[in-house]
Amino acid sequence: MTTRSLDFHFDPRLAAVARWGLLLCCIVSPLYGDDDLPGGGQATPVDSISLPAGFHAQLLRSAKKGEGSWISMTFDDRGRIILGRDKRGVVRLSLSDDRGRVDRLEVIENTLRHCRGILWAHDSLYVCATDASGLYRLRDTNGDDQFDSTQEIKAFDYQSRYGHGPNQIVLGPDDMLYMVNGNDVAFPDGFAVDSPYRDPQDDHLLPESRDAVQDIRVGHIVKTDPDGKNWEIIAGGFRNQFDMAFNDDGEMFTYDADMEWDVGLPWYRPTRLNHVVSGGEYGWRWGTGKWPDYFADSLPTTLDTGLGSPTGLEFGTRSHFPPAYRESLFMGDWQHGRIFQVQLTPRGASYDGEYKVFLEGGALNVCDLTFGPDGAMYFITGGRGSQSGLYRVSYDGSDVAETAVVAEKSLGADQAAQADQAQQSAAAREVRHQLEQWHRIRDANAIDVAWPYLNSEDRGLRFAARLAIERQDPALWRERALSESRPTASIAAMLALARLGRAEDQSELLAALGRLPLPELGREHLLDALRVWQLSFIRQGHPTEADRTQSLASLDPLYPHTSNYVNRELCRLLIYLQAPDVVPRTVELIRTAISQEDVIFYSQRLARVSEGWTTETRESFFDSLLAARSYQGGKLLSDSLQHIQEDAIATLTAAEQKHLKPRLDMLAMAVTEPGGQQSPAAPLVKEWTWETLEAELPKARRGRSWEQGRAALAKAQCMKCHRINEQGNSTGPDLTHVGRRFDQRALLESIVQPSKVIDEKYRLSTYLLDSGVLVTGRPIGVSSNAITVQTDSLRAGTVVLNRAEIEQTSPAGLSPMPTGLMNVLTLDEILDVLAYLKSGGDPQAAVYE
Repeated sequence: MTTRSLDFHFDPRLAAVARWGLLLCCIVSPLYGDDDLPGGGQATPVDSISLPAGFHAQLLRSAKKGEGSWISMTFDDRGRIILGRDKRGVVRLSLSDDRGRVDRLEVIENTLRHCRGILWAHDSLYVCATDASGLYRLRDTNGDDQFDSTQEIKAFDYQSRYGHGPNQIVLGPDDMLYMVNGNDVAFPDGFAVDSPYRDPQDDHLLPESRDAVQDIRVGHIVKTDPDGKNWEIIAGGFRNQFDMAFNDDGEMFTYDADMEWDVGLPWYRPTRLNHVVSGGEYGWRWGTGKWPDYFADSLPTTLDTGLGSPTGLEFGTRSHFPPAYRESLFMGDWQHGRIFQVQLTPRGASYDGEYKVFLEGGALNVCDLTFGPDGAMYFITGGRGSQSGLYRVSYDGSDVAETAVVAEKSLGADQAAQADQAQQSAAAREVRHQLEQWHRIRDANAIDVAWPYLNSEDRGLRFAARLAIERQDPALWRERALSESRPTASIAAMLALARLGRAEDQSELLAALGRLPLPELGREHLLDALRVWQLSFIRQGHPTEADRTQSLASLDPLYPHTSNYVNRELCRLLIYLQAPDVVPRTVELIRTAISQEDVIFYSQRLARVSEGWTTETRESFFDSLLAARSYQGGKLLSDSLQHIQEDAIATLTAAEQKHLKPRLDMLAMAVTEPGGQQSPAAPLVKEWTWETLEAELPKARRGRSWEQGRAALAKAQCMKCHRINEQGNSTGPDLTHVGRRFDQRALLESIVQPSKVIDEKYRLSTYLLDSGVLVTGRPIGVSSNAITVQTDSLRAGTVVLNRAEIEQTSPAGLSPMPTGLMNVLTLDEILDVLAYLKSGGDPQAAVYE
């Protein structure tokens, strides 16, 4: 291990000189002045913060002039708060006995730059200095309460793309250090080659050349010992996860960032909570190459939380909050000024999650949070040079013990069922842990132990078992994989074989895939099988003509499929295999798509196909590109559409270019910025009232049209914000299962009167400016002196507010969902929309009989 150390040793002869010299430096000429650091303003007042009943917030300190912007925090062994600063340095805050104010702030280090991670452990202060590209250990070696030894225990190869570098560091239940690295950090030098996670690949069948990078970097989590001597990569495939946390069972979680510029594109991934396991692959890749959640060689999200900017993460285990809160995970969202409360439910070898807003406030850019020795929550605001504040949240409501009794009684009959599910899940997690021990070890016994779990319906167990088998000598399990007759186990075993990338295995592997009863497989297992075909072609090479023909015979009859996700993967495969008529079938999917994400996905794949076109399909394709210029989305939407256009034009013959010239000229003149060209609004049918539509509700229960309901959702612009089943946008609430929770009357009410009941997770903020102007919207960007507010979700309209001009911020009483969306629909279309929502988009539902 290469380290840089600065060690200072006590010399009695220099003690007096040192004392006077230090005093002189502090008074006259500090070695590192802080005049260039932010501070001196007022942090968000607590009366602008919303909390559940019984909770109380205190603002303990607003950062003063030169105290900097604070971005990370930890408690030391004496209950003092240590903060990492945005620009440089570390400060230590001593609190009053009643924890109600800061009595002292001292700068304890002033050279380390952008201290995103900070941890007190092993009688040391560990600092992850992102812009210094290293992990540092600070120690007090002479007992004077000052850090006289600073050692860099690991340098990182960090190539900045917008600050996705070394982030937080956390103490694990095994007393080891766990470090969170963003996607611009290479694996650390000297990491264990047998780490559970290793050698990530893009693994795209039809790669986008513009996504090419010199080396594939993904966000990852590493483990090391207190001295930083041994390094192990635990999991990867993240974008820019800022923090991580362990629950009472020792299970690891992280909160990963979205790429907000991708909104409106098929590869957009919302901010997400991930349950992190040994060898876990979570699918983030550069550019357009993010993996879909269903790829069998990855693990899915535990909980999506839409747009946001994830920061601090902490379980309430050490809190003095009521029981339900102590069992919750708290997650900071810097962009929207809030802290989420997440309830995790054990499900198989992993977890499901539900979340709600615990705390929020205007311009409350939460950077980090933790629980103190007094059981209160402490959090800091700051970042990007903005004004910082230190806050304390305590529970002042009913007695905690009394609350626990009430909560226990309220479980009633559900308690036994929940206990049984928890017991089954604990057993499944224990099996997963047993399988994970072979993720680093070559042991032939692992094959027999892991093989039965290849047939598990639990995706987490299949993943752990498959990885355990991959780590073993393939000569010991190759024939077993090719002869496996159970479809689920066969697909998982062949996935392992395909990932090894041995060309000599391909023909037999493709033959085994051809024996699968594809039409009988459920969606999940069919998608898994399609992924094996893809990985075979990606890693084992292009198939022989005989194998290509055999694969086409299996796959071609499935396209198009009733599942949108299956269609996407079949589209990739059939284009790769040069299937006949793949172009007209895919053009028809574009024509009938109800979401822009589907149009863009299929268009991107077809754009580079030069054969199989007719005059009609060319015209239809370029007409869809013209219509796509009205799409709304993030910053990269217009670039992505332009790339599709360029690729498609490059495949045209001279005759085709001549025939399509009017369309090409219109594309050339089209405004390329999202929102520059608006799609024509559907004509007004009627200004529907609640009373009129409520009286018609009985007609929505039978004899409805699935096709018309699906089309009406797009016509009313529902898919611009919502996802239903496999289609739409994930920035708003997912409506797939809304019909299970609400009857048709409640569904209609939420559409016609969207502001009557507002989910706090999607509530807007209202900003009162000192000019008297009111601005209502969703904050999508925060800097040291401005907030960018999106005021129109359908047209992506924004307003930039000067923070100094904001007099008051409050929760808005207006829903982000506009009123009147149903006014462009006929009565039959409205009733079909209700039927579609109630059925979850299932065309076989009884309402369509």
